[in-house]
Amino acid sequence: MNASISQPRSTPQFYLQSIIAFAISTLGSCVGIAYLPVDLWVRAFLGMSVLFVITSTFTLAKCVRDRQEDALAAEQAQFYQQMPIWQGEPAQQRA
Repeated sequence: MNASISQPRSTPQFYLQSIIAFAISTLGSCVGIAYLPVDLWVRAFLGMSVLFVITSTFTLAKCVRDRQEDALAAEQAQFYQQMPIWQGEPAQQRA
């Protein structure tokens, strides 16, 4: 029987790098918007736009992950459907 060994999808260092990059880019965008020499309503619009981009990015990433996991689950289900079922005793040969 083929036992699948679960491999981590990413290393802890890559995960930390992703968190740091996300924090720096979000903070930089917010600071840049706050110090723009424009009216308050323009800054508010840009801030709402950045917030919408961030939330929609998380939603898209979740959808992509779910589709990948669904494809993997379907592949594993197909594999297990093709496995023979053990009956508990060896088959008798007839002469």
